[in-house]
Amino acid sequence: MSWLDDVGDRLWEVFGAVRSEVRERGLLPLLTPVAPFDRPGFLAPAVAVGGLVAFLLLSGVAVTALGALLLTLLALYALLVEVFGFSIEVHPFGVR
Repeated sequence: MSWLDDVGDRLWEVFGAVRSEVRERGLLPLLTPVAPFDRPGFLAPAVAVGGLVAFLLLSGVAVTALGALLLTLLALYALLVEVFGFSIEVHPFGVR
């Protein structure tokens, strides 16, 4: 078994655990905050919404950083190939 099969098996285990939890208790308990952030009870929805907004905001920052990295790598590639005349070749694994 390769490492990729192992990662796939782990992901299926997590998916199965989440699915069984949703089947037993529903979807709402997965969105409620855990202790000590669940006190007082009337603030629990605000904490949950704040957590989801923070998650979306940080995901947007990560995607933006990835875009900036790829754009920088493209500019570096163009600089090395067009200005300095380097030749960058990529060969598949196992082929010489």
